[in-house]
Amino acid sequence: MILDFLFLTITYSAGYLVVGMVTILTALSFALHKHKHRILPLLISVGGSATTIWILKNIFDKPRPEGALYLETSPAFPSGHAALAMALYGFIFLTIWKHEKHHLQNKSLVLLALLIIAVGASRLYLGVHFFSDVLVGYFIGLLWIFVATLISRISPFRDDAHRG
Repeated sequence: MILDFLFLTITYSAGYLVVGMVTILTALSFALHKHKHRILPLLISVGGSATTIWILKNIFDKPRPEGALYLETSPAFPSGHAALAMALYGFIFLTIWKHEKHHLQNKSLVLLALLIIAVGASRLYLGVHFFSDVLVGYFIGLLWIFVATLISRISPFRDDAHRG
């Protein structure tokens, strides 16, 4: 029962509502801290992942495993929670790793990495995905982080002081 609650809480951290709120707050933080050049890549990473998940779920229409701990109504493949966790929290991880020098940097990186892993584990524990669904979700999130990073390097909205 305690594990059920724990994994439900973790899984909600990568649901559309929480991801949407954290994305908006992260974009606001970038704007307030004069890192506006990071907003577009963030939105590309999260938005691209969400769009890809929606398209693939509708193409494959794969049923979920039987006996799940709670009801999910969308198709199983690929895992949207895993993709969004990777796209958002992975993007924040990369941003902190590459750009921030702070006494909490290492702790933040460990926490974000554990959260991404825990989201995938929660989807398996709750019985709403197969392992392959979660792995492909992670891959989609990583792919969109890569795309967002490439676009940010060639974006005309970046000034020379932020290239690299």
